[in-house]
Amino acid sequence: MKMSKYIFLVSLALAVGVSSSCSREEDEIFDKSAADRLTEAQENYYNILCSAPNGWEMLYFASGSEQGYNFLMKFEQGDKVTIAARNVNTGDAYTEETSAFDVIADDGPVLTFNTYNTLFHRYSDPQPDGSGEANLGSGSDGDYEFKIMSGTADMIYMRGKKHGVEIYMYPLDAETSWTQYFDEVYAMRDRLFSSLIPQYWLTLADGKRYTIGDGYAEVYYPSQAATVQEARDLVTDQVMGVVPEGGDPETETAVVSYIVTRNGIRWTRDFPGDTLTTTPAREFVFNDEGTYLVSTDFGGEDVAAGATIKAPAASELFIEQGIVWRIDSEDLGGQFATLYTAIDEGLRAAHSSWRLNYLQFSYYASAGYYSLLLRNASSNCRYYANITSTGDGGINFDFTGEGDRNGETVLERVPVINDFLNLLNSTEFTLSTDSELTPTRIKFTSNSNQNDYFYVDLQ
Repeated sequence: MKMSKYIFLVSLALAVGVSSSCSREEDEIFDKSAADRLTEAQENYYNILCSAPNGWEMLYFASGSEQGYNFLMKFEQGDKVTIAARNVNTGDAYTEETSAFDVIADDGPVLTFNTYNTLFHRYSDPQPDGSGEANLGSGSDGDYEFKIMSGTADMIYMRGKKHGVEIYMYPLDAETSWTQYFDEVYAMRDRLFSSLIPQYWLTLADGKRYTIGDGYAEVYYPSQAATVQEARDLVTDQVMGVVPEGGDPETETAVVSYIVTRNGIRWTRDFPGDTLTTTPAREFVFNDEGTYLVSTDFGGEDVAAGATIKAPAASELFIEQGIVWRIDSEDLGGQFATLYTAIDEGLRAAHSSWRLNYLQFSYYASAGYYSLLLRNASSNCRYYANITSTGDGGINFDFTGEGDRNGETVLERVPVINDFLNLLNSTEFTLSTDSELTPTRIKFTSNSNQNDYFYVDLQ
């Protein structure tokens, strides 16, 4: 019994010694209590928020399946915040509204917008106006309170308190007015993706490729057959369906939303996610030539040797089924200009009501051929062809000598049309475009005579 008592007393002494040692070590690391440190952090972040003379740019995502929204916010001592927005939910009109904010204590400092602001709180409402029956009870799944993870005068990083979506804020430069900021965002949006282009290519640093645009419609509209236009619109509506090259859109689509910045776009998250095989991408800006998007070191200005986003090459896009290219009647050169004018004159001479409205290329599914459609003032006339990419960026035309009934009838009376088709058949072309992101206009230049050219515009 005495020995047991002795062991107990030694153990107790050791426990007290260890406890005192830990306590002294904690005192050496933290000279303030946890409550004091939290209060200090609250005050620090509150002052940082109020310190930006021209306010903050907030890149806000309600969720990963809805586009991001740009807000400007001016925080003032006394808990006043002025919020400005311009987006689809404001009718694309610049709007401001003042409400209250605070930095409160929770598990850590939390930025809360604690009085209702119609511009901002609509994304956390269960049923915002106009959201439709599908969103009953959930709305946009957004947050109006944010855990502040880190913050300096240059950047504040937060996470939505309820849904955990990452939110970044940056001070707006003093030279930019608030209305100018949104003008610049809208100008960038107009430089980006075209709803006329059915898909884009994302190429990661390791060379792995993904299609952007195709496939998301199958996820988003599971109860109906999605049209090509729906798939395109989802890209320009700032939500992307990303599918591995050759993958199954129904099972392998990753949905990634993005926000338009003044410099390019930023995704709501890294893509791909956790990976050891490649560098994930999140932020994209235009390359130095301004022709396609390249990934940056996230949060910085320098372009990384990483991912790119481009449309298909012009020669591939030209033969994409389901899209239409129209010859620009105002911009042809050499023999193409001469023959285009001759076709119009021939039509007028053959019949009093005939006119050349336009010529356009497209795939004609019912015939199983590509075609050149001649739009006469009174009818459509088609001439069938095999059109192939040469593999080096060129295009080969091979008109078969056949057309639909109207085409054959008009050709008999206006044989100069055949001269135009034969010129296309006999010419090797170089294709060029000003943009690899939105190549909606392509120039065809004859390799044998630079003066023979024509432009086509995506319809």
